Amino acid sequence: MDFKFLKGISLIEIIVGSAIISLILLSLGSVAQFSLYLTEKSLLRMQAVFLASEGIEAIKTIRDTSWSSRIANLTSGTNYYLTFSTNHFETTISPPALIDGVFQRRIVLEDVYRDANSDITTLGGTLDSETKKLNMYVSWTHRNSTNEEVIRTYLTDIFDN
Repeated sequence: MDFKFLKGISLIEIIVGSAIISLILLSLGSVAQFSLYLTEKSLLRMQAVFLASEGIEAIKTIRDTSWSSRIANLTSGTNYYLTFSTNHFETTISPPALIDGVFQRRIVLEDVYRDANSDITTLGGTLDSETKKLNMYVSWTHRNSTNEEVIRTYLTDIFDN
C-alpha cells in the first residue's frame, strides 16, 4: 500500500472539511446578525405603537377638557404635534424634539361626514361637527430607512363641551 497517497487524501479531506466548517460558521454568523436586526426593528416598532397609543390617550384628555376650544378649532389636514406643558398636553404646529432622540409623533385630524342614515361616509354627506377622524403617526429612522406606524380612530364630543 502506498502511504503517500493516503497522506494526500487526508490533506484534501482537511481542506474540504475546513471549508465546510467555515461556510457553516459564516452562515450562522449571518443568521445571528439578521436576527439581531429583526429584533431591533421589532423593538422600535413596538415602541412606536406604544407612543401612538399614548398620543391617542393624550388627545382624548385634551378633548375631555374642552372640545370646542381645543379640538373643534384645529384645522383638518394640518400636522399637529403634542407637547407637555406643566401638567397637561397641548397641540402645536411646531415639531418638538424627537422622543428619546428617535421618534417623531404627529397628529392629523380630518372632518367626518355622515350620510342620510347617520353612518360615516367618505362620499359627500353632511359634516358632523362633533366628530373628527384622528390619525396618529409615529415615524423614526432605522439604518437609513424611514419607518412609520399609524393608528386611526374617531373622536367625538362625548361631554358636549
